[in-house]
Amino acid sequence: MENVKKYLLRVGTALSVLINVILGGASNQTFSARNYQWQRDKKPNLVYLIDKLFGKDHCSECWVYWKVREKKW
Repeated sequence: MENVKKYLLRVGTALSVLINVILGGASNQTFSARNYQWQRDKKPNLVYLIDKLFGKDHCSECWVYWKVREKKW
C-alpha cells in the first residue's frame, strides 16, 4: 500500500508540473509553487483554494522546495 501512495504522489506532482508548463510556467515548477509566486507578486492566484484542498501552507512549501532545487539546476 505504501508503494501505491508514493506512486500516486509522484504522478500527482508530474501532472502538476505538466499543467504548469502547458499554462506557460517553468518546466521544473509545480502549479502550486507558481501560484504562490503569483501571490508574492500580488497577481491573481489560487493559493487559498489549493491550500484548502491539500493542506495549510501547501503552496508555500512547494515554492520553497522549488527555489531550493532551482539553484541546483
